[in-house]
Amino acid sequence: MKIMVLLWLISLAWFGTTSSVNATMRCLVEPNSVKKALKQSAAVFAGEVLEFKTGRHFMEARFRVERSWKGVESEEVLVLADSTAESPHYRTGEKYLVFAGIQYGKLFTGNCSRTRRIADAQEDLQQLGEGKAPKRSSSIQRAD
Repeated sequence: MKIMVLLWLISLAWFGTTSSVNATMRCLVEPNSVKKALKQSAAVFAGEVLEFKTGRHFMEARFRVERSWKGVESEEVLVLADSTAESPHYRTGEKYLVFAGIQYGKLFTGNCSRTRRIADAQEDLQQLGEGKAPKRSSSIQRAD
């Protein structure tokens, strides 16, 4: 039993120094309020995933925007995501409430993003209010 406790403490000390564990723990310890997430995000919108691609380092989702609260005006937008456990895992045809920042000059959802499926975001949507419909456009909005 003492060996198990010792191994657990060693693994906790070892993994506690890695950034991915710290990011996970930060997400659990400091959940963002909707108001704080809106303020910290470069873009906040609700939309449906039209296309999803997996790249070498990132995943890319193309959304049809239905409502926007910040940073998105066009009907379609591209969003990158990393492939960590804490990041949103988009699925084509699913609708999401997206809170995106900017990384590498592009919209990005990663660790600790408040992004979630619309079905799980009803309380957030109520707090955000009505939002705005996107402007008709033939181009995809990119952050770069």
